[in-house]
Amino acid sequence: MTFFIIILFSFFIVSVGLLLYIYIGYPLIIVVLAKLFRRPIQKTLIFPTITIVIPTHNEEAVIREKLDNILSLDYPRNLLQIIVCDDASNDSTTGIVRKFSYEGIELSEESARAGKVGALNRALQLATGEIFIITDADIIVSKDSLRELIANFADENVGCVISQTRMLASESEASESGGLYWRYETLLRQSESNLHSTVAATGHMMGLRRKIMRPIPTNIILDDFYLAMMTIRQGYRVISEPKSIVWERPTESIGDEANRRRRLTAGRYQMLLIRSDYLSQLPNLLRFEVVSHKFLRLVIPHFMILALATNILLAINLPAISLPTLRITITILLVFQGIFYFMALVGKLLSNTTIKKLKLSRIFILAYFLCATNFASIAGLLWYLSGQYTVKWQQAKRG
Repeated sequence: MTFFIIILFSFFIVSVGLLLYIYIGYPLIIVVLAKLFRRPIQKTLIFPTITIVIPTHNEEAVIREKLDNILSLDYPRNLLQIIVCDDASNDSTTGIVRKFSYEGIELSEESARAGKVGALNRALQLATGEIFIITDADIIVSKDSLRELIANFADENVGCVISQTRMLASESEASESGGLYWRYETLLRQSESNLHSTVAATGHMMGLRRKIMRPIPTNIILDDFYLAMMTIRQGYRVISEPKSIVWERPTESIGDEANRRRRLTAGRYQMLLIRSDYLSQLPNLLRFEVVSHKFLRLVIPHFMILALATNILLAINLPAISLPTLRITITILLVFQGIFYFMALVGKLLSNTTIKKLKLSRIFILAYFLCATNFASIAGLLWYLSGQYTVKWQQAKRG
């Protein structure tokens, strides 16, 4: 084989191998390690004082249901401080919240938008609870979720606990694909937690010891990831609690989900390119988790493109490849890639029709979901490098 073919084949092997590692290899490794070296949490039913913080911006469609939901949680009401930190809403969000003042719910308003980080920093100044809980306005919390989450703080080694997210049923094309994504993520997060700490915290509902909280830098995009790293750097564990369930409304379309992923990607690049100093301060195990679970995912679309391009070039140069087995393998892999991207294209077309409700169409929509959300990472990189990114969050349309 010529030097050109060897180079092509090398790039192809690296790209395919890395994709297999991200999606299959790392999950297998972390699951096995968690089975062999499990570090159980000393959970006990405890009732510390809690500050629940709900950041809002134009949440009139969901805030009433959210507050009713929080007030119905199975936890002593006299131990709860509930603060709604509004980020300059221009709808009726604050008016609805004021109607709950008789329930003791506090409202902190900001006249100019400062983003979610600004809202959390204001809440930190007002908080009186031993545990600081952050929960999004459009997230529904199961009745016993708070109690189950708090029980982990009986272990003095635990500094942060996150709830497990599940997807509410919906007819949107993002619903089932998003549900599969959360089941996959749950496996990873629980295995990481059993081993030591999960590095994939989400702000759907997360609790932290208030004594370890510090004001968050105002330029941070991913506050939840920042808080998880802050916790680990102080020597505490970040735990995913399987019995603390919260429910997320699915985005109305995969396009909306892709836009959300763009912001998440920009935040990851920020943490990687600007605030990477914390990596050197992490134990080797947790550094391995951060790189494998969070940062390697940034290169998925680039290696998808590289795998397809090198596979096509290798197929074009098949006559120059002397090994028959290698020629057959290259051809088969190109056929598989072609089928996958054709399925993604069909999934995009089906997502706008009533046919998407058929079981057969779900596999096509899943392929479209994987392509759309992964290639949103490229948009996130460009958005970040352009300097046009913002810490002000914009809600995706949800069912």
